[in-house]
Amino acid sequence: MTLGFGIVCLAIAYGVDLRWRRSRGDYSFWLYLFGLISFWFSLLATGQDTEWYRLLFCLINLGLMALSILLKRRLFMVFGVIGVFGYISYLAFQVFADSLLFPFALSALGLAIIAVGVLYQKHYRLVEAYFDDLLPPQWRNFLPRER
Repeated sequence: MTLGFGIVCLAIAYGVDLRWRRSRGDYSFWLYLFGLISFWFSLLATGQDTEWYRLLFCLINLGLMALSILLKRRLFMVFGVIGVFGYISYLAFQVFADSLLFPFALSALGLAIIAVGVLYQKHYRLVEAYFDDLLPPQWRNFLPRER
C-alpha cells in the first residue's frame, strides 16, 4: 500500500512539475519528498533478505540518481546515494567481512565517488546537457524545465 502511495505521489508531483515548470514556485517539492519517503522506505520494509533483492534495491537507487539528473531534483540524488551506500556497507560488513583486499577496493571506491561528486558539482550543467542529448528529441518535452 505504501509503495503504491509513493508511486502515485511521485506521478502527481511529476505532473505538477510539468504543469507549472517551477515558474511561480516549487509546488512539487513536498510531493516528491513524501512520495520518495514512502516509496523508498516501503522498498526497505519488504523484509526480503535475498542477495538478488539487495542488488535490485541498489539498481533502483542508481536509477533514482539518474532521475535526479534528468529531472533536476537533488532529492532523488540524496535517496539514491543513501541506498547505494547502504548496499556497499552491507557488502563491506556482511559479505566481504573476512576479505583482505576488499577494504582497499572500498577505499578506492570511496575516493572515486568523492572525485565524481566534486567533478559533478563543477560541471553539472555539462552532465545534464549530456543526459539530455542521450534522450530522443520527442522525450525532451516531457522533462520539467525552469522558465
